[in-house]
Amino acid sequence: MTIDEKLLTGILNREEQALSDLYDRYHRIIWKIAHQTDSDPSVCEQLVAQVFRTVWKDPKNFMHNRKLLAQLIDCCRSHSARAIIKKCS
Repeated sequence: MTIDEKLLTGILNREEQALSDLYDRYHRIIWKIAHQTDSDPSVCEQLVAQVFRTVWKDPKNFMHNRKLLAQLIDCCRSHSARAIIKKCS
């Protein structure tokens, strides 16, 4: 079992430490992805938080055969796109 699989299993079991460890492992990369969309640090913080909230709410959606990092990046881009649409509305 990979580290990511262990962390997701922990999150599935509602272990807050697993979410904290996942955040520590990937938040810098997700921040960089968010920053590509919006350079405002507060917006980036919100996007990063939304990504990890999404993982916490529904970890099963992240337990596919794809790399977890790719799924987190997709999740961030999805939240970024929604934020842009919201701004334009």
